[in-house]
Amino acid sequence: MFKHQLRALVQLGKFESFLGAAAAFNEVATRLELPTYRFFVTVFGDLNEVWAEADFDSLDEHWTRFRAAHEEPSFQSAFSELCSYLVPGSAHDKVMELLIG
Repeated sequence: MFKHQLRALVQLGKFESFLGAAAAFNEVATRLELPTYRFFVTVFGDLNEVWAEADFDSLDEHWTRFRAAHEEPSFQSAFSELCSYLVPGSAHDKVMELLIG
């Protein structure tokens, strides 16, 4: 199993708008056969730190589906809207492989 994870900071005063954009992103992503992304907020730590993650069966599945989604204007728009609420330079994007579990 592979997990795609994004960590970032949401701009102050933009959290509710970010949540709306996250829901819209998931609507488009799932229509394009990406898994539903789960969104978390840090309870203690950096202010407005959010985590988004989704699971994939393989690295190839992640790569193929994400690349195909990026070809769609609706996904490009939803992804850009989601990112517009982030603090510039705060995003960290990674794919991790499950070793034990």
